[in-house]
Amino acid sequence: MSARGALALLALLCLTVPAAGQPVSERRVRAAIDDAARGLGQAISGGSPLSAPSAATGGLGHFSIGASGTVTFMEIEDPTHEDGTVDFILPTGTLTAAIGIAGGGDLPGGAGGFGAVDILGKVGPVVAREEIEEGQPLYGLGARVGVLREGALFPSVSVTAYRSWVDDLGWGEPEADEVSFTGDVGAWSFRADVSKKLLLVTPYAGVGYDRTSIEADYRIPASASTGGEEVRGSIDVSSGHSKAYAGLELPLALLDVSVELGRYDGGTFAAVGLQLVN
Repeated sequence: MSARGALALLALLCLTVPAAGQPVSERRVRAAIDDAARGLGQAISGGSPLSAPSAATGGLGHFSIGASGTVTFMEIEDPTHEDGTVDFILPTGTLTAAIGIAGGGDLPGGAGGFGAVDILGKVGPVVAREEIEEGQPLYGLGARVGVLREGALFPSVSVTAYRSWVDDLGWGEPEADEVSFTGDVGAWSFRADVSKKLLLVTPYAGVGYDRTSIEADYRIPASASTGGEEVRGSIDVSSGHSKAYAGLELPLALLDVSVELGRYDGGTFAAVGLQLVN
């Protein structure tokens, strides 16, 4: 219930409600969860598939492993007021891997790499914050298909499809006198990336689309409810968002280091990655 991590942060917003004596509107809570789908989908799916350039590994016997950290800046409707929004940050960390399956063939004109296939995977935490009891693991699995292999006259081009998910993210004690959330979040992601080595660095850029679904349960205690009675409910929402990103990769000894910035429909994100390529 990947919503739980971001929903945990979402509930973070509601933490101030009882203390300030302001009742929590169920309508606003549901609207905030629905609004959070874009940011949650972005947080678990990221920008470029490996926070690195677009090149496929090169077929059987080739692979890459890496680690990356991403920070997603989110804006959602404020569940503590009838209007307005609240900004917050959701960090994630992942270990990534790409395993070559096929090296691809040549195209007319001397371009190669068409049809190269990599299997991609990732695992890591949606990082726990002070208001969240513990982080929850996020997973991802997909495939990258090469369109062009980088050459003297050609950039590297690839397309990727993968799914990311996190379950049982939550904030607050469900039976305590406070607002609490639990949820599952999953996102289908599609990317198109291009990169080209220039002297010592490799610039890369890409565009993408995510389709995010959230299944969440929430509880508003009587002391914080607008009706003075405990409210329990569930919500199942789905929404899509597009994104664009760009980055630079720099080789350092055995590892390649990358820095990436991007923009999605609900805000911005940034990532730093390390990668070992064979």
